[in-house]
Amino acid sequence: MAKKRRKETKAKAEAPSSSVPTDGKGPSIPLWAPAALFVALTVVLFREFIFGDQMLFGNDTLGAGYAARDFYANSLKALGTFPRWAPYILGGTPFLEALSGGDSLYPPSLLLLLLMETHRALGWKLVIHVLAAGFFMFGWIRMLGGSRPAALLAGTAYLVAPFLVSLVYPGHDGKIFVTALAPLLFWMVERHYTRGGLASWAGIGLVVALVLYTTHFQMAYFLFGAVGMYAIFRTVQIAREPAAVGDGDAENDTGRPRGSHRTHGLALFGTFLVASVVGAAAAGVQLIPAVDYVVEYSRRVQTTQEAAGDTGRDWSSSWSLHPEEAMGQLIPEFAGNVAGGSEWSTGTYWGRNAVRDNHPYAGLVVLLLAATSFMGAARRGVRYFFTGLGAVAFLFALGVHTPVWGLFYSLVPGIHLFRAPDQVMFLFGFAAITLAALGFDRILEVAKRSDEDAWQGIMRVLWGGAGFMVVLALMASSGALTSMWTAMVYSDIDAGRLQRLQVLLPHIGRGAWIGAFMLLTTAGIVWAVRRAFLTPAALVIGVVGLAAVDGMRVDASFIQIWDHSQWSEPDSNIRAIQQLQAGDPEPYRLYSLVQGDQDVAPAMHGIDLVAGHHPNDMARYRELIGMVGSGRARNLADPDIRRILNVRYLLWPDLEMGPAPEGQAVARTRLADGRAYQTVIADVGLPRARLLAAAVVKSDEEAVPYLLSDAFDPFAEVVLSEPSPMELDGGPVVGEVTWEERTPNRMRLSVVTDRSALLVVADNWFPAWHATVDGAEAPVLRAYHSLRAVPVPAGEHTVEMFYASSVLARGLLLSLVTLVLLAGAAAYGIHRERMVGKGA
Repeated sequence: MAKKRRKETKAKAEAPSSSVPTDGKGPSIPLWAPAALFVALTVVLFREFIFGDQMLFGNDTLGAGYAARDFYANSLKALGTFPRWAPYILGGTPFLEALSGGDSLYPPSLLLLLLMETHRALGWKLVIHVLAAGFFMFGWIRMLGGSRPAALLAGTAYLVAPFLVSLVYPGHDGKIFVTALAPLLFWMVERHYTRGGLASWAGIGLVVALVLYTTHFQMAYFLFGAVGMYAIFRTVQIAREPAAVGDGDAENDTGRPRGSHRTHGLALFGTFLVASVVGAAAAGVQLIPAVDYVVEYSRRVQTTQEAAGDTGRDWSSSWSLHPEEAMGQLIPEFAGNVAGGSEWSTGTYWGRNAVRDNHPYAGLVVLLLAATSFMGAARRGVRYFFTGLGAVAFLFALGVHTPVWGLFYSLVPGIHLFRAPDQVMFLFGFAAITLAALGFDRILEVAKRSDEDAWQGIMRVLWGGAGFMVVLALMASSGALTSMWTAMVYSDIDAGRLQRLQVLLPHIGRGAWIGAFMLLTTAGIVWAVRRAFLTPAALVIGVVGLAAVDGMRVDASFIQIWDHSQWSEPDSNIRAIQQLQAGDPEPYRLYSLVQGDQDVAPAMHGIDLVAGHHPNDMARYRELIGMVGSGRARNLADPDIRRILNVRYLLWPDLEMGPAPEGQAVARTRLADGRAYQTVIADVGLPRARLLAAAVVKSDEEAVPYLLSDAFDPFAEVVLSEPSPMELDGGPVVGEVTWEERTPNRMRLSVVTDRSALLVVADNWFPAWHATVDGAEAPVLRAYHSLRAVPVPAGEHTVEMFYASSVLARGLLLSLVTLVLLAGAAAYGIHRERMVGKGA
């Protein structure tokens, strides 16, 4: 009888969900309803973008983000292969190793860039991930044992959660991707521990690979840490399962022999670790070259980080969640914002960070329902785990305001490499919404059983939470809350922030009353169901609707469209440069002093920039141009440095920096009142490729000071990091260099020289660049601290340079092998599960 009972239980657990919840909680939810609701919510959120032809606004997208993706998409379509070098800013950088295109290998991004225009693809990938987040959260709650109504609530709350959707405005696509994938990874891990099998194992590996392909490694680090802790928690749970007694059978209720739980749990944990490692290997083409580059060549190397102040506790704790933002979990308007889109979020931020253009809000309705999960909801251990996860994430996000971040910084490897602790808030929101789903199931269960004792506990939580919010609203609307805050919590607030707070006061009061109304309505709906004035179906509709409105009222400020055609149109200065260079095969560079040398906009129009912004550019090049952090390139004030870097034009911001310096003005834009806005000035740059027969060897410590000294002659000598393998006579070269081909991955030049010489190319040196002279391999020397030089004998020659990275090749091979393994395991596992299902 015991064996028969076990088989029936197993069959029910593996049976597909129907329109009626298999656990018996709550009303029937049609199979189509979640998909219809999630699509409808996504359409409402992004309606202006979906039904228009513009782009979604994103601060980072309008910077290097768009230029990099557009270059990538155009290269894919023109070359039929991936670009391996990005030449358009800062002397050039590796494209994949330096993550120049960010999520360039992430499958959804790659597919969208191939199918549509870049500005539309960048928006659609965000829309699709917000929608997918709802489905993944729904699946996670169902796998956790939640009912369909609870999963519908969780999927809705996660889809509209401001900690996800508000990331659209700053253009933080990588954060959106990882946040959307978080419930999918938890889903796969729970499936592994609940059902086992190859499909679950492969699912873990594939999602781990996807997360790594997003290239947001800090968010991935947080997610993998949380998932790892959950796997340990589930392992301990299984190991501690008691053996069945009383039926005289040798097995317990799980169908496993007595005493086998520990072995089974450890086996599951071991296979979880293997799946995770295989998943990381599947992302090898993205991960391995990036790690190698960051350690050896990037500005992220330790010495460069120290020069920029990018190390230490202060740096790592910057962009924490401060108390003002923490209070924003109860009153979203409390700290203000700079995103615009509504009055409360337009230039009103008065918190302690420099700015705040996203929002970590998880939802008041969510937090209230999460509290009800402790009124007897199922899966007590899971509730405690996610309470702990949410609390640790929240306290960690607060940075130096609590000891938690400091403990992690001191004890956990890798934390010192990251800043912005508040990025972990997606785990707080994920934990809160998971608990809310369990709490909602508890309400539905009690409603079905009409358990008065249980009702009393639930109603105490609901009315207590609503009452607290009413008191908070009274204090906020009277000004007492902010007066106490600035007296006790933020007593050193400066005058500018205090002024912004005064402007924000009416919005804080209004937001507090909206929150109070939502919690009162939630409690009222549950009370009406208890009294049989409303049906459980009305409860589901009402609570899910309130959760949706709660998130969307905040989201509205962070979804804005942008006129792409007007923004991307070159101004008269850029057009003047393009006209001057039309028909000239010689490459050239522009030094834009706009935005403190961080301007990348001209790169959208095919103009190479000597400066610009890149989060992972070459350390030696930064030393050459004298750029620290995101500051100005100080050494570019020296005309000799601009000469060797092929700078032919300066873009001078007159309005920002005063009148342009003396020089040949090529073009100038003016404001309506006649004041000069920006001026293009012809500069002194030497050819991108040229021949020299004199060289001096300088160490890395000596090279840049020598280049800045009066002893350096840019017209006559090359500064090398090692002696030339070819003897040079030091005389003037009579010769010619002609460009025949120049693509991101390859360049070919025709060279004529009367003597042995060095062909100097003013692009960054990197070991993946190789050269041939008339088909014979030739060395690529490092010149001028960061550039390239190839020895060329006297005569006429064809010199080719091509990009071939052995590290990238090994990573690609590893990725292909492991992806085939995971895909095959997933396919076989799913097939086997279907066969077992049919046999049953």
